[in-house]
Amino acid sequence: MTELMIQENGFNIEEISAELGAASVSNGLGQSMPDLKMNYDGENGPMGALFLKMGKNGNCQDNVYAKGDVRFRAFSSHIQWQHWGEDRELINKSLLVNNMRDEARDQLGGVRCSLPKYEDFWALTEEGRKGHMGKDQYRVVRGLVSYTGNKPDGTEVTIENHPCVFQGKRKNYGRFYEDVTGKMAQGVNLWDFESILSKDTKTNAYKKKFYVLRFNPQFGEPIEMDQITYDSLMHVRNLITNENSRINEAYKETHMQKDDEAEAARIMEAVDTFDAPRQRPVQLSRL
Repeated sequence: MTELMIQENGFNIEEISAELGAASVSNGLGQSMPDLKMNYDGENGPMGALFLKMGKNGNCQDNVYAKGDVRFRAFSSHIQWQHWGEDRELINKSLLVNNMRDEARDQLGGVRCSLPKYEDFWALTEEGRKGHMGKDQYRVVRGLVSYTGNKPDGTEVTIENHPCVFQGKRKNYGRFYEDVTGKMAQGVNLWDFESILSKDTKTNAYKKKFYVLRFNPQFGEPIEMDQITYDSLMHVRNLITNENSRINEAYKETHMQKDDEAEAARIMEAVDTFDAPRQRPVQLSRL
């Protein structure tokens, strides 16, 4: 892509890279994207298979489960705190931030969904930890995915450069940094290369299997930034900007409402004090 194309859009590549959290790390289309997930339901596709969650309202028939290599070209990488209820309804979420130093305001007027830092969390009593059930810290990575797979009915489908988002928590939170951004040379951007995706199969303390997504970055000659890729990149940028704007507005509205309620309470207290019956002073009779 030419420098002229970037200038015409009013952005330079360094500004976009910083905003998307897509720059190398050194020591010093108006709609949401489908989730890229690992399968835990063996009825619809192979266990552990990567798939795009295309179906809505729990319908899995449009999901495409990968059967070979999966290629992923990342565009952005952020941290986000989310709070989900028992029925998988979203209760709260924070801004998408680039690092742990950024203020991750959330929709309900707090920070980080009020989830304590790791050391503080484990210092709580068991009852205290239960109070944070459903809250997690996520690594949110958006980009383009390509693979061939099958729908649950066996129909073969080829996915090519489809926008998607991967949201990794707990054991899947740190892998993107360890496999990708922590190994990038200075001056390299996420979209300069693809990663081949695979999974590690693990077993937890309860003998239950879980999967950890692994990224094998194909560093080398940078992939060309053509017009289609740039348009996809700007789409991702707009999604992130719009989401953060909505969350920030909700944060401000919550604080305005709290301020209004506090002011109303103060006024009512003053009125109650003014309206309270006053006692007459006691008259002392002369002897």
